[in-house]
Amino acid sequence: MADLESENKTLDDAKNVQILAQGLTELYEPPLASIHSHLKELTEKQEAVSEILSAERRKLNDLQSDAMLDALLADIATIKERLTTISNSMMGLHKRVQSLQTRAANIEKVALNKASNKN
Repeated sequence: MADLESENKTLDDAKNVQILAQGLTELYEPPLASIHSHLKELTEKQEAVSEILSAERRKLNDLQSDAMLDALLADIATIKERLTTISNSMMGLHKRVQSLQTRAANIEKVALNKASNKN
């Protein structure tokens, strides 16, 4: 009889352990699954951002090491200086043309006045 009670007690204990394990699993499984999915999503996003950063870093290195680009930038600075010089020269010429036109108009008036005074 003691063996029977001992066997029943062992079966009850095993059943109770199984029920407790099932209850703990049911309790903690949904949050753990949710956390797992969030971690997976974050990992995927982190990998995507890492790939984007790597691509941008490669682009930046390509641009910085491009000798042709450096030459073009130097040419831009030189051409800008030339353009400024030409623009200033053209402004000077424009002012001179305006003053010469004004002077020519004044000379023409004086000539007309002299011509009308002679008549």
